[in-house]
Amino acid sequence: MEDRLILYHRQRRQRQQERKELAAQSCYSLIIVIIALIVLRPLMVSHILSRANAYSAVGQLDESRRQCDKALLIDDNSSDAWAQLARIHKTKGDREAAFDAYTRAVQADCTHRAANFELGMLYTDDNQHQLAIPYFEQVRRLGSGTTVPGRTEPASYYRAALHMLLQCYEKVGDQVKTELTRREIRVFYPDSGYPQPSPTYPQ
Repeated sequence: MEDRLILYHRQRRQRQQERKELAAQSCYSLIIVIIALIVLRPLMVSHILSRANAYSAVGQLDESRRQCDKALLIDDNSSDAWAQLARIHKTKGDREAAFDAYTRAVQADCTHRAANFELGMLYTDDNQHQLAIPYFEQVRRLGSGTTVPGRTEPASYYRAALHMLLQCYEKVGDQVKTELTRREIRVFYPDSGYPQPSPTYPQ
């Protein structure tokens, strides 16, 4: 009888140990899966968005939108996906949806030059120059430096934003900022067509 009790307790301890080891292995497996998803998610989104861009380039906007929706299911904070979706809405003439998607894009990543610039352009198209200024100013603050890895944003966004800011400040009647912006354009882009100010010499 005593031998059976000893055997029973030994087997019980062994089963408990096996359950603990199995639980630990499951936990490690789950952690590995989560880490893999975190690492692979940007690559998956990038791959899906490259398909969305390809469909959009050949005019298949509905299929391009479906690809954007897939990307947003994986990462609903993808500024590139929101920006691409906004372009689709804009091309299809749904300006309200385009505004919403561009806003989501810049909220997800305030350094997204293209989304900021294109949202500013939507506002200027609607003659809402005061509302457009903050988005062009954001592109201006980002400067003409290096682009974000994996994102194709030409440095010309900076130059275009300066010219749009000049127009906006002229429209809203801010003479000081108009002149400051004009000077900045002269400094960075002397070929822009704005005449250089005449040098003044002390008397």
